[in-house]
Amino acid sequence: MIPTRWQIRLDAQLADAAERLARAIAHLDDDDGSRSLQSAYQAVVSAATLHVWLTARVWETPLPSSELPPRVQDTFPNLFAALGALDIQQALTAPWRVDAARPYVMEAESFINATEAFLRRCLAEP
Repeated sequence: MIPTRWQIRLDAQLADAAERLARAIAHLDDDDGSRSLQSAYQAVVSAATLHVWLTARVWETPLPSSELPPRVQDTFPNLFAALGALDIQQALTAPWRVDAARPYVMEAESFINATEAFLRRCLAEP
């Protein structure tokens, strides 16, 4: 069973991912592919962090802070995993067209939905 204080933290992490995804979609609507990709990337980092916390069951055994970044990156979905293999700062600050950023936003949305489903399954466990 996940302690209540961790349930609150996990829900907040998911809400953060959803908020960043909403910003990514809004940037697509504003014809700003670069900002859309940046927001989608942040949404994926939030969701991947949540996934790592759930998988590692950090409420039972704390995860050393040095282990979190590589585990988070290992959790990235396909397009973001490929993006993460590049110089991420350069990739995120380069100009992106909306049509190039859109598949990333769609993958981020799918990943966040899958992570939410995983969270709900974990919370339902006795």
